[in-house]
Amino acid sequence: MLELIVGAMEAGKTWLIYKKISDAKLMGRKVQVFAYPVHEGQVVSRIGFKSEAITVNTVAEIESSLDPEVELISIDDAQLFDKVDMLNFCSRWRNKTHIIVAGLQLNSFGEKFGAIVELMGVAEYVTVLLGVCEKCKQQTAIISQRYRDVAHTIPITKDDPRIELRKEFYAPVCWKCYVPPR
Repeated sequence: MLELIVGAMEAGKTWLIYKKISDAKLMGRKVQVFAYPVHEGQVVSRIGFKSEAITVNTVAEIESSLDPEVELISIDDAQLFDKVDMLNFCSRWRNKTHIIVAGLQLNSFGEKFGAIVELMGVAEYVTVLLGVCEKCKQQTAIISQRYRDVAHTIPITKDDPRIELRKEFYAPVCWKCYVPPR
């Protein structure tokens, strides 16, 4: 089974993953949590919930680290992994175990981010979480607005300098308040 949790930054995606991981562990299920290296060995919600995670650079590393008895695979910030690899992984494993994928479906340019949108179309369950808009303060934020000077950003890859690691460069906003980057 494939389940997606999507939304803007600070919408509660990691908190919801934490809850689902915790519930699965309480039920005695074998759980493995994976995250991109920016997480440094754990996924942490903005309100402080933490879960240990295996940090990996590629989807191949996720697959090679899987326990044969795994019953729940959780992948946080899945938009940062290679799109084709993530789509293929979810296709191969969805009938063998429960996969929870969380991530941003849109980048700060309003473009599809990684494999998330395509996975939304084939998942059994999709939860779209709305954050509180930084500007109008309504719970309608669906996109993460870049709001700092581009010169101060840190590229996550050489190939896409539009993606930055540090969340202080972004704020959750609604479409009404969103201003596309210049």
